[in-house]
Amino acid sequence: MNSVATRVRPEIQSLRALAVGVVVVYHFWPRLLPGGFVGVDVFFVISGFLITAQLLREIDATGRVSMSRFWARRARRILPAALFVLLFCAVATVVFVPLNYWQQFFGDLRASTTYGQNWHLAAAAVNYFSADDPPSPVQHFWSLSAEEQFYIVWPLLILLSAAVTRVCRLRADIRTIAVVLSGLTLASLIYGVYRTSADPAAAYFVTPTRAWEFGMGGLLALLAGRPVSRRNGAGLLTWLGLAAIAVAAATSSNSTAFPGVAALLPVIGTLLVIHMAGRGRAWPRRGCCA
Repeated sequence: MNSVATRVRPEIQSLRALAVGVVVVYHFWPRLLPGGFVGVDVFFVISGFLITAQLLREIDATGRVSMSRFWARRARRILPAALFVLLFCAVATVVFVPLNYWQQFFGDLRASTTYGQNWHLAAAAVNYFSADDPPSPVQHFWSLSAEEQFYIVWPLLILLSAAVTRVCRLRADIRTIAVVLSGLTLASLIYGVYRTSADPAAAYFVTPTRAWEFGMGGLLALLAGRPVSRRNGAGLLTWLGLAAIAVAAATSSNSTAFPGVAALLPVIGTLLVIHMAGRGRAWPRRGCCA
């Protein structure tokens, strides 16, 4: 793949800062921002957008996707810090945590090391907001686990779609990729709404109920490859997107069924900010940083 210039996306950096901020406020001062957990949903949409854009750039340049290079980049970016945190927490558990909690804590550490923490918590039917057991220091790895699982499945789907169209039409067709990704995203959304109503504790964690959030960002990446022109109201819609995230963070709470229909508000808000903040500039996929 040829080297291409990257472009800083200020609206994405701002969304990241906002997402981190609301999550931190939620954990330290939950009464101030009872729905601050929606920052995770913002991150999922951003991840879906950036990773899909990166994969599409490679398809544009080479007609294929190198899975080994893609996964190697993710490993270099994530593994060193993640493994350091896990090792530190393992040592701290031995030194400071009472023996009767070791089984729980080391179970969480094992699950986090293999990026299966979200399924581990779901299997134990842990309520993220009011668990009886004290939270382990790595319980937050559930969201990173969901992202890592997305990084495995999503590129394979794009690669398969590109391969099928290359065989049939001799060239990868973005429209076919869009159909495949749209179908998966819709199926995940429907399942997420159902599972949230039937088993909300597990639904909060499992990947199938969250995949549509990544998928919505990925579908936006397909649209972002088209040049756009500025239209009246783009700035207003950007602020509307930020307001949607703020309202979700302020009005959601531990009793909100999540990530069902309620998750649409922060997800749509994030999509509006990413898309509308850049109207008036052509953002080809090759110029979008990941």
